[in-house]
Amino acid sequence: MSRANRRVPVDIYVNKMINGVPFLARTKDLSREGVYLHRLLEPNTPVGAHLALEFMLPGSEEIFWAEAEVVHGDPDAGLGLRFKDLSARQSQLLDDFVVHSSAMTVVELDNAPVAAAG
Repeated sequence: MSRANRRVPVDIYVNKMINGVPFLARTKDLSREGVYLHRLLEPNTPVGAHLALEFMLPGSEEIFWAEAEVVHGDPDAGLGLRFKDLSARQSQLLDDFVVHSSAMTVVELDNAPVAAAG
């Protein structure tokens, strides 16, 4: 099953609000529609639960607040979240970040040194 939206790797800290209490989490990757969070020290969150997230995209000084729903999870590893009800501004910020990050990844791969066969 292919994904509808491109994901890009990104390692940033996120405040994940569970019942109004902030818990620190780290991202693994991000797309226009969602984010994968590594679990740190927060309680288990069941699939279907709704959370609030607070973070800053790399290169931005704007604090990003978003509601999200847990769509899959592993109690030992992390959670896949789908953003809910994003504003047009939030969607544009995510689109711009994903496109820019994807372009950077392609440039980095194109310019990577190639090992000589030996």
